Amino acid sequence: MRKKLTIFVATVCVGWAAATLASLTVALAQDKGGAPLPGAPQAKGKGPGRAAKKGPAGPLPRLSDGKPDITGVWNGFGGSGNDAPNMQPWAAKIVAQHRAADGAEDFEARCLPGGPPRAAPYHTSFFATPKLVLMLFEGNTHMYRQFFVDGSSHPKDLKPTFYGDSRAHWDGDTLVVDTVSFFEKSWYDFAGTPHTKDMHLTETFHRLDYGNMEMKVTIEDPGALNGPWVINRTTTLETDFDMTEYVCNENNQDPGHLDATLGSAGGAQSKRLVNGVPPVQAKKAPSPPAGPTPRNSDTGTVDLSAVWVPTSTNLPSDPSYQPAFKKIYDERKANKGKDDPEKFCLPNGAVRVNPLPYKIVQGPKMIALLWEGNTHSYRRFFLDGRKPNLDVEPESWTGLSNGKWDGDTLVVDTVGFNDKSWLDSTGKPHSDAMHLVERYKRPDLGHLNVELTIDDAKAFTKPYSFTRSFTLAPGWELQEYVCQAILDGVY
Repeated sequence: MRKKLTIFVATVCVGWAAATLASLTVALAQDKGGAPLPGAPQAKGKGPGRAAKKGPAGPLPRLSDGKPDITGVWNGFGGSGNDAPNMQPWAAKIVAQHRAADGAEDFEARCLPGGPPRAAPYHTSFFATPKLVLMLFEGNTHMYRQFFVDGSSHPKDLKPTFYGDSRAHWDGDTLVVDTVSFFEKSWYDFAGTPHTKDMHLTETFHRLDYGNMEMKVTIEDPGALNGPWVINRTTTLETDFDMTEYVCNENNQDPGHLDATLGSAGGAQSKRLVNGVPPVQAKKAPSPPAGPTPRNSDTGTVDLSAVWVPTSTNLPSDPSYQPAFKKIYDERKANKGKDDPEKFCLPNGAVRVNPLPYKIVQGPKMIALLWEGNTHSYRRFFLDGRKPNLDVEPESWTGLSNGKWDGDTLVVDTVGFNDKSWLDSTGKPHSDAMHLVERYKRPDLGHLNVELTIDDAKAFTKPYSFTRSFTLAPGWELQEYVCQAILDGVY
């Protein structure tokens, strides 16, 4: 099954790349050398653009504070008659150069974040709470954006990032998102329209009813554009579909074909591609505050929402291995981490943790676990009673997770793993039969304990259990970490 999945994902990637280059060529033929965000490629046979013509009917759902709830899995965003940007000559020249190179410099081709407002031809999930809205990507880098709806302003002295810093507010039933501080090298559309550090992005999200949402994007960048570029989009809700885990660089481990086109391989970059990125250093965690366990006022359940720092990363002992897996473990230890997937920006999976912080975002029907390091991605724990659909995704790095409350303990059951991740940095292996149960407990304000039990009869002679602890980091927020940018020498 793993071989079939790899072939399928690779085929999708090749097909998408071809469609991307085709749409790029058409877009760049327009006047002024500019290009709107293209409607093609289409996804799953939907209507114009990438979204269905009309989503399912029903009333507009709302959050506990009365604001619209945009939570759900939405189709790829379609456009509606958007004009090309009015670029300054230097910007138009760069777009022409990108066209001449057939898009070889496109960061998405290197599994780097496209950066907003770019939309890959995959689904997007929104997860809304009264104080925070998450935008979870299926395609491209399988990362996330955070829209802070807590009344805060952009922090001072922001470091430029691919996704920028987003602060949001409600204007009636419309969510308005203001984003600044972008990494200048990022591509925010398929044509590679350049931007400056002063680019300012405003997005509005207006959920019309149950199944339909309108969005408006306004890009202001006086250093690259002669005026604001306004893009209108639509999307529809997918009620019988869920996103799968997309790991772009799992099928892009030979970027040399792009380096040959660009003439950029060599030196430190070549060494990184061979040896991987260096391990990240842990941040000094603040002393955990004292206080009682917080609870959600609307449900009464323990509130796990916070930024958390792991107190340790490796497993406390070795599992009792079957002979074949003991041999694998011994070989990995002898290689001293040479083939560690984390070094090459592949997911850590559901058991291994990185020393950088984690964040829990909690809702009544789902909990999201975000991580700063490694792939800067996420896990989702569904609390709505659904069963894991292994027919759609039989195996992945992080598995399929369902959760339930057992008193004050969140119990998360995860199945559907591949056998590629390491359980910790020493190379402890597991098989694709691994079954993971996690029990999340917050005994007080400043501590989180997670009891893990791994059942894997293929790899272990008996179940393996241990407890991992985290401490609260008040005032901390996850920073953008893009492993692939380090590996590829982009920073």
